Amino acid sequence: MHHPRILERAVPFHVGSFDPAVSLTEDLPQGVDADILLLGCGDACNILYTSFVEQGLPERKLDITACDVDEHIIARNVLFFTILLDDDNVSLRQIWNIYYHFYLDNPDIRLVESQAKKLVNLAQDLHAWRASPYGTTLRFCDEKTLSLVRSIWAKYADEARFRNPYHQVDRDHWAPFSRALEEARTRHGCARQASRQDVSRSCAPLAMQTAGDLLFTTDQHWQRGVTDVRPLPNADPAMDTPEVPNPIFAVPLTTSSVLKHPTNPLLSFHLAAAQANLTELSPLQFEERDQHLRKHHRLFKMALMQFEAWTDAFIEAAPRTVIRFTASECFALCHTLRYNLETGETCAHHYRGKLGFDALRLAESEYGASGNAPKQFDVIDTSTLSHDVSILNLLVSAGPLLKDGPSSTLYTAGLHRMSDDPGFEKLLHGHTTTISILLGLVPAEYWTNAKTVSTADQVLTAWSDDDATPEAKDTIFGFRISWKQIKHMARQQSLPTLQVATPDLVLLLHNVYQNVFSSPSLPLRSASPDEWKRLVAKHNPSALQHPTTIAALLDSIGDRAQVDSIPLWEVFLHHIIISPKTKSCSTCQAAAFTLLAPPLRYKPSDGLAKHFLLDLVPPTFSEWSTIPKALAVTVVVPTERWKLLNRVLDPDAGQSRELTAHIYGYLRVPEEYTKPGCDILITYQDTQISFGTVTTHGSREDDDFAIHVQEDEAGWNGASPMIVSFYIPTDLVVELFSVSMVGFAVECLALNKNGFEDEVQLVQPEDGTATFYEVPPFWKEQVYITKHRPGQADYGVTERVLRSIRRSKVAAKDTAPSQITLGADFNLLGEIVSITGRVNITSAQGKKLLSDKAPISIEQPSPFTLDIVFGGKSKALTLPLTFPAPILKDGSRTRVARKSCYIEITALLAKPSANPATLDTFLLPTTTGSGSSPPATLNMPHLNLDALPILSLADKSRTRFLTTLTSLMFSSRERRLREQALASTTTSSGNTAMEGQLTGNSARLNFKESLFTLFMLASGQQGGQTGLFALTHADPQRGIQMLLFVSAVRLDGAHGSVVLDAAVLPFTREMVASLELEGFLLVLRTLECCTLIVDEDELRLWKGVLPALVERCRAWRHVEDKCEYVGGTVPVSLVEGEKVLCGCGMGKLPEEFVSLPEWEAAAKYATRVAISPVYASALVEELVDPELAKAVAEDMVGGKLGVRRCRTCRVPETLEGVALRKCTRCLEAEYCSAECQKKDWKKHRMECEEPEKK
Repeated sequence: MHHPRILERAVPFHVGSFDPAVSLTEDLPQGVDADILLLGCGDACNILYTSFVEQGLPERKLDITACDVDEHIIARNVLFFTILLDDDNVSLRQIWNIYYHFYLDNPDIRLVESQAKKLVNLAQDLHAWRASPYGTTLRFCDEKTLSLVRSIWAKYADEARFRNPYHQVDRDHWAPFSRALEEARTRHGCARQASRQDVSRSCAPLAMQTAGDLLFTTDQHWQRGVTDVRPLPNADPAMDTPEVPNPIFAVPLTTSSVLKHPTNPLLSFHLAAAQANLTELSPLQFEERDQHLRKHHRLFKMALMQFEAWTDAFIEAAPRTVIRFTASECFALCHTLRYNLETGETCAHHYRGKLGFDALRLAESEYGASGNAPKQFDVIDTSTLSHDVSILNLLVSAGPLLKDGPSSTLYTAGLHRMSDDPGFEKLLHGHTTTISILLGLVPAEYWTNAKTVSTADQVLTAWSDDDATPEAKDTIFGFRISWKQIKHMARQQSLPTLQVATPDLVLLLHNVYQNVFSSPSLPLRSASPDEWKRLVAKHNPSALQHPTTIAALLDSIGDRAQVDSIPLWEVFLHHIIISPKTKSCSTCQAAAFTLLAPPLRYKPSDGLAKHFLLDLVPPTFSEWSTIPKALAVTVVVPTERWKLLNRVLDPDAGQSRELTAHIYGYLRVPEEYTKPGCDILITYQDTQISFGTVTTHGSREDDDFAIHVQEDEAGWNGASPMIVSFYIPTDLVVELFSVSMVGFAVECLALNKNGFEDEVQLVQPEDGTATFYEVPPFWKEQVYITKHRPGQADYGVTERVLRSIRRSKVAAKDTAPSQITLGADFNLLGEIVSITGRVNITSAQGKKLLSDKAPISIEQPSPFTLDIVFGGKSKALTLPLTFPAPILKDGSRTRVARKSCYIEITALLAKPSANPATLDTFLLPTTTGSGSSPPATLNMPHLNLDALPILSLADKSRTRFLTTLTSLMFSSRERRLREQALASTTTSSGNTAMEGQLTGNSARLNFKESLFTLFMLASGQQGGQTGLFALTHADPQRGIQMLLFVSAVRLDGAHGSVVLDAAVLPFTREMVASLELEGFLLVLRTLECCTLIVDEDELRLWKGVLPALVERCRAWRHVEDKCEYVGGTVPVSLVEGEKVLCGCGMGKLPEEFVSLPEWEAAAKYATRVAISPVYASALVEELVDPELAKAVAEDMVGGKLGVRRCRTCRVPETLEGVALRKCTRCLEAEYCSAECQKKDWKKHRMECEEPEKK
C-alpha cells in the first residue's frame, strides 16, 4: 500500500466524472494490436469511444484489463456490456436508462432482472463463464472478482422484484434508497458546488456558450436521477409512468456505498457539436426535427446520438476486443502483475481491497503457464487516481508495466493553479527533472513544451464569473499528462545506465522525504492545525504519503542506477536520523522503513532511550524455531468501541464539513516506562481492517501458528468486532513486549465548502486524543502475534523484492562492457545539473585518429545528442553521444584522453523554461519503432478525421470562438515576443498575401504564427477566406516548398480544440521534373492562395512536424517493403527537393476532398494531414496572463463586459490611457494606436468595406 489507509464506512460510488471520453489508443500507431491497462476504470465510455474512433482505421485487436477497487462498478459495467453483446433489439433508450438513470420504468426493470438472472447462471465459476456466450470478449482476471459480481447480480435480480408502486411493501422497500440519495445530496450540499468551469471540458471548445446549460443538466441529474425532462420519481399509483429505483444503483447505495457527485452522464460526451453550426453532411448533425430543440434538450440529444454511435461501434469491434475485469486495489494489481511477469506466480500477497483479508490471486487459466493475459501494456490509464494516491506512486508501481516501445504511454491526471509557477518541479515531491530521469519516464509535453489539447475553455469559463478578479489568480484547471519512456523521447532504442553515486541519491531521497513528511504526520497531538494546513494545502488529504512511497522510490531508482541496495538503505536511514530537519520523527519513520528494507545493521530499537525493565513477560513466539524480521500484530476491537467511529465517519446531516479519516496501527510505550511526559509512539500506516471473528490454527508457541478471520459481510453495518492487522519489526516487539501497548488510532481532516486550502481542521474524538483502542500485546484474548497477517502466506511483494529478482537475472547474464557510459552530476540540493558522457574509442580508425591528434569538434544535431566529430570539415569519423535528457552544447566541457582512448563530455541539462532556444524545434517529434513497426508520434494524439463534426463557415458570428481558441496558442512569453516582432513583419507576395513569419522570432513562434494564419484564413475570421496555402521560402530563388489544401475545419471535442482536415503536397525535384503538375500549377495562379513566407529554420520545422500531422490521422497501412521509413529516418529527409514523407499515404484522400481544377493530377502526390493549434504546457510556462484571460472572457460573455478592445493587441478600452479609434473606412474595426492599425492592415484590407449609405 502506497498511501494511508482511509476509513470509509460507505465506499464512494463513482458513476460519472467531469472528464469527457478519450480514445485509449490515441497515442498508438493505427493498425497495431494493443494491450491496455485501466486503473480506476470507472464507467465504460472510454472503451466505447475507443471502439468508435477505431472505425474506418486499419483494424487491430485490443486487450483491455479494467481494474476498479469497487466491485459494484465492475458488476454494472459487465452487465451493460452483456446487454450490448446480446444485440436483442433492445432499444437505445432502454440501455441508456439502465446504465445511467436512478429510476426505471417497469420494462427496464424487467430487463435488468432477466439479464442479472442469466448472468448469475452463467457465472458459476471461471470455466463456466469462459464457455458462455460472453466469455470470448468479457473475462475475469481472478475467481474472486467473478464471485463478487455474481453475488451483486443476484442482488440486482432480487431488488428488481420490488417494482410495483401499487404495493405498500414495495414502496417501503424503496425508502432506504431514497434516504441514501438524500444523504448524498446533503453531503454534497456542504461541499464546494460545481461550476461552469467544472463542466467546461465536456463542451469545449464552445464552453463559453454551452457550459451554463450543461451545468443545469448536471444539477438536474443529481437532483432527479434522470437525464431527460421527465416527472420526478413518484410512487403514486395515479401516475401514468410510475418509476422504481434502478437496482444497479439501489444495491450499492443501500448496502455499502455513498453516491459521489457528479452523476451526469452527459459529461462523458463531446457536446460542443450541440451548439456548433455544422455543415449539412457533417457527422453528428441534428435531423431537421431536432434543429429547434431547447439548449439543454440539444445537449441530451447530442449525447444520445454519440452513445448510439459508440455502442454500435463496440458491438462491431467485439470480435477483436477482449476486456478483462478485476475488482482490486490498483497497487495490489500492479505488484501482482509484475511479480507474475518475473516469476510466473499468480499471488504477490497483497490484499485486493481496502476492507477485508482477501489476498489478490490471479486466475491460473489466464496468468499461468498456459494463459495469454497481458502482463505488460502499451497504454496504462490511471484515470484520476493521482488525485488520491499521487503521481509518484503510480509511476513507481505502474511504470514498469509499460512495454518497451516509443508509443507506450502512462496517463495520469494533473491539476494546475494559474497563480502558481509552472508546476513540473513540484510534481513528484522533489526535483522532478532528476526523479523522472532516474525513473526513465517524463511527460511528453514537458521537453517539447507543446500539446494539442486545449485548456482555454477551462481558463475562460473560470474567469467569466463576475466575481473573478485578476488579483485572485485562483483558476485551477485539469489536464491529462502523458508519460513516455525517456529513451524513446530521445529517439533511441536503448541508452546506457545512468550511473549515480550513493551519497547523491541519498541527498535526493532525503529531500523527497522532507517534502513528503514536511510536518510530523503522527501523532496528532503533536501537530498544530497550521502545520497540517501547510501539509495538505492544495492537495487532497487522501493523497498524503507514508514510508512505502519513499521506500518504493528508493528501490526503484536504486535498481535503475545499479546502486547497491544495503549501503543505500544504511546511508539513507542514517541521514534521516541525524538530520536536524527530520530527526524529530526519525525514530517513528525509521522503524517503519525497516519493514521495507533489506536486512540492515540498524535496528528499530537502537533509537529508543530505554528507561525500563525488560523481560517482565516473555513473548509467546519466543519458542518458534525461526522468527522473521517482522511480526504481524492483529488486534480484535470490541464492537462497542469501534462503533464510536460512526460519530466521525457519519457526521450529522447539514454539518458543513466533509471528513477524511486515516487509520494507522501503532506500538506505544507509555511515559511511565520512559521519560516523564514523553510517550514513545511508533506508527504503521500499512494497516488492514475487517469485521468478523478470529479462529486460530495451532498453538501460539508453534511455528505454524496462524489465524483465520471469518468475515462478516455486513461490515460497518454489522455488529461483529473490528479486526485490525499490521506488521511491527520483531526487534521492537521483543524489546518492548512487556511494557508497550498495541492498537490503532484515527486521524481526521475536516474540509469546509471552500475547499482544502481555506479551512483544514483537525477533528478528534470526544476524549481529545486520536487513540481509539489499545491493549498490551500479551492480552491473548484480543491480540494475536503471527508470522503473517490473516489471509497472507508471505509478506507482500515490494519494490525491493522485485529488484532482487531482477538483479539475480542480470547477474546470471554475461554482459560485455559498454562503449558508452553516463554519469549524473548533482549539486548540493540533490538535483542533477549535468551529465558526463564517456565514449570509449574501440575502433582502429578512432584510435588512429586519436594518436594522429586529429582535430575534434562537438556538434549538436538534436536536443539529446552531441556528435563527436574527428577531422574537422572532412568529418572522418562521427561518434554520437546521446544523453537521457536535453543538454546544452554551450558551456559543455570536453576531455580527450588520446592515450587511454576515450572522450568525456560534461554537458549541462537544458530546461524548457530557461533554454527555449535549445528545444525550439523539438515540437511535435516522431520516431521510428523497432523493425518494421510504423512511426510513433510522441506528443500528438491521433484522430479519426472522418468521425469529427465539420463546422459550417457561412455564419462568421458562429465561428468567432476560433480566433480566441487559436490566439491562445501563444503563451504569455510568446505573446510578448510576438507583440515586439509584429512591427517588423516583412512584405509578402502572392494572390491573397498573408505572412506567417515574424522577423527575428524563433522557428517555433513563426510556426505558430503560420498556424494562426491558417486557421484565420481557412475559417474566414480575419481577412479573406481560402483553403489554399503555399509555404514559400523567404529566398525568392527557392520559391514554393509545399502546398496545403484545407478541406474542412472540424471540431475535436475529445481535446477541446479544432482541427484542419487538410492535404499536404511537398515538392520534390522528381515531381517538378515530371511536369505532371504543370497544368495544376498554372491553374493555381488564378486561385485565391495565401502565401506563407517561411525562413530556413521554420521550413525545417514544418518538415519535421509533417510526419506527426500525417501519422495522427492515418487511415491506411504502411507498405512494409516499400516504406521509406523502414530502416530510415522520420522525416525521410530535410534536404530541399528530397522526399519528406514516405510514399505510403500519397493519394489516399476521401472523394471530393477539395474542389479544384486539375485536382486529380495533384491529389496522387498529396497526403492527408490533421493540423491542430499547438499550445504551450502549463508544466513549463504561464499559458495566459490572468488579466488577459479575464478580459477575453468578459468580451465573450458580454456584460460589463461587452468591453471594446483593440482588434490587434486586444487591450480593453477600460484600461487607463486607452482610447480606441475606428477605421475611417468601414467604421467597425477599432485600434488603440496607428501602429496596431498598421500591423492589422494586411488582414483587415480584405474585409474592409465602406458601409452602405442609407
